[in-house]
Amino acid sequence: MGKYIVKRILLLIPTILLVCVIVFALMRLIPMDAVAVLQNKLSASGNYVDEDYVRALLGLDKPAIQQFFIWIADVLRGDLGDSFFDHTTVNQILASKLPVTLELGILSLIFTNLISIPLGLFCAAHQDSISDYTIRVISTILIAMPVFWIATLVLIYPNLWWGWAPTVTYTPIWEAPIENLKMFILPALLSAMGQAGIQMRTIRTMTLEVMRQDYIRTAWAKGVPERRVMTHYAFRNALIPIITMIGGSVSMMIGGNVVMENIFNIPGLGSAMVSALNSRDYPIVQGCVLVLALFVMVINLIVDIAYKWIDPRVQLD
Repeated sequence: MGKYIVKRILLLIPTILLVCVIVFALMRLIPMDAVAVLQNKLSASGNYVDEDYVRALLGLDKPAIQQFFIWIADVLRGDLGDSFFDHTTVNQILASKLPVTLELGILSLIFTNLISIPLGLFCAAHQDSISDYTIRVISTILIAMPVFWIATLVLIYPNLWWGWAPTVTYTPIWEAPIENLKMFILPALLSAMGQAGIQMRTIRTMTLEVMRQDYIRTAWAKGVPERRVMTHYAFRNALIPIITMIGGSVSMMIGGNVVMENIFNIPGLGSAMVSALNSRDYPIVQGCVLVLALFVMVINLIVDIAYKWIDPRVQLD
């Protein structure tokens, strides 16, 4: 186990380097760089700025390869750079935005599992019943409907019909926990719906497959209570593919809540990245993507280690 963990950690190094190359290159391929964006803003206000001076000031006058190695050297020192426009460091932006994104992602993950696990087990225990069909149809609808569309409807129609609108003013959880949760619960629940539908169907399928095994029939024959058969025998032995899906859910919810953050005015990494992309603020985008990629890789490592904990028969090479 120890050798496997060390090997996986070492493999993170080239993977992170590849992520750095890709995000750096893609940012430079976007039409209009930060200097052009700044010049357009100043021209609209009747001001003029020398392009060569600004390009040198931002460090964009050097060849792209040299810019890349300068950035990598700073990253290795723990310095992700400075924002072009906000007069602050990327480290400070991450320190303020990352907890917000993590809170939304963790709440989404909690709602996903609270919905999918009980319903998946219930459908497996009542296969082909009316309840099973109803829940599966609802889950299919949730999977099919775009989350951003539902979120937009939730913002508009309750306000038109009942004069109610969700909270869109951010309050730190350590200042007012109730007000903070009022803002986060709705987007977290909406974010969880589609993934909960997918996960519920997977749990149902894997649990039914396990329930066809001989040891499950033996447990039924011995008179083991249904709840214990479902939770202790069937669900535990179906956990490996389910854990894989939950690990993917974590990655998607932490890195994929960009839409929710922008719709509900949540000041997390997603909204910071969209704003930085619009202004071509390269250091912010590069730093955010790098941190999110590292987070996803660590989650995948934890999921692989969890396999061994769930089933000691699994061999990690």
